[in-house]
Amino acid sequence: MKKIFATLLFSATLMGAAQAQSATTAATATDSKTMTKADKEAAKEKKEADLTSAFKQAGLTRDEEIKSRGVLEESNDKSREVKNDASIGEDEKKEKLDAIYKERNDQLKSVMGNEKYKAFKAAQKAQKEAAGK
Repeated sequence: MKKIFATLLFSATLMGAAQAQSATTAATATDSKTMTKADKEAAKEKKEADLTSAFKQAGLTRDEEIKSRGVLEESNDKSREVKNDASIGEDEKKEKLDAIYKERNDQLKSVMGNEKYKAFKAAQKAQKEAAGK
């Protein structure tokens, strides 16, 4: 009888420990998916710094930079709308996003010119590689 009681007690302890461990893991996973306000602000500042740096590396004039920012903001707004649209399927979303990105790139090329556009894209690629993406 003592062996059975000891076995049950041991099993209950192990089950409790396993339960606590999985609850902690689930809470950690949820926390990692949500960004704090400070994290969002830091990411926004880094994105802005990277964009400014890419513009400088491409040698854009102030006017070209302003126009490029407008094109990028418009593209971001359109792509956000498509991504948040629950009424369309994933394939249609991909097609719409591809069209938005192509339009954005064409507009950036017309604002910047081919050489500056290539330099801008190369700077962005270098930033992504440096960040490990």
